[in-house]
Amino acid sequence: MAQNLMQCLSGNAVGSRDMNLTVKGETHTGRVRGHNEDQYLALGGEQSPPGAGALLVVADGMGGHAAGEVASEMTVQHIEERFRSGVYSSVDDKDLEEALRELLGDVNRAVLTAGQDPDKRGMGTTCTLVIIKGQQLYYSHVGDSRAYLLRGGELSQITTDHSWVEEAVATGAMTQEEARVHTNRNVITRAIGLDADLKVDTDELSLQRGDLILLCSDGLNSMIPDEDILKTLQESSTDTVCANLIKAANDAGGHDNTSVVIAVMGEHAGVQMPITDPATKDTVDIGLRPSLWGRARRFVFRRK
Repeated sequence: MAQNLMQCLSGNAVGSRDMNLTVKGETHTGRVRGHNEDQYLALGGEQSPPGAGALLVVADGMGGHAAGEVASEMTVQHIEERFRSGVYSSVDDKDLEEALRELLGDVNRAVLTAGQDPDKRGMGTTCTLVIIKGQQLYYSHVGDSRAYLLRGGELSQITTDHSWVEEAVATGAMTQEEARVHTNRNVITRAIGLDADLKVDTDELSLQRGDLILLCSDGLNSMIPDEDILKTLQESSTDTVCANLIKAANDAGGHDNTSVVIAVMGEHAGVQMPITDPATKDTVDIGLRPSLWGRARRFVFRRK
């Protein structure tokens, strides 16, 4: 899938020495939940781990009581510690996807072990992880937290939700709008902490100046449609975009915790002009990302 996306992104690639990378993140409990089970990382600039320009993570815990936040906190801490150790600074770029897949496998085993405690039995978490190295983005993903790319005024979902409603949309049984409000929208089909045999999605894509990467828990996209997410991104500055997205989710009801992480390649100037191919002067249409992987076959968690 990233191959299809990358084929559309001709020209305008930006190397690390030319890229002004801005990273921000924010989380909020929402207007209904009593506590926040989300965790996030937004590390860039001087805070970046060895070998990466940025490390972005959103983890949305589940399992009731304190267990969900334990699973998400364990996940984020494990990822940060592993990157801070410098172990990935020597990994070849061609091997990064497999390294990220193995990393989430290690996290999964740690959460499964902790989940043997009766007070934490059944806990789990989503995890969407992005690292940026030079002009390349690499990610690993489990669950229904999302990664988006904003380029040339077009918002594309990079990741594929591992959820019951996503399966239904893929088969044509319901529309995206129906899925967003369906009673089974909280049923996810993959999560860290569920099963020792964890299937992890990984991929990479090339970045361009002006790109904005958005990671979010489903507290955002379950409350407002992608069209409103795009509008908020376009109307916000880099400094206000995270707060404005969370405010939009809360104004729509705030039924869940909401976490938002962004990375901006160069300046984010609100509404962006369409990308053009410098050779042909034709507008480049990046389109929306289709599903990359086969759909999961069983239900995993239902959030409260």
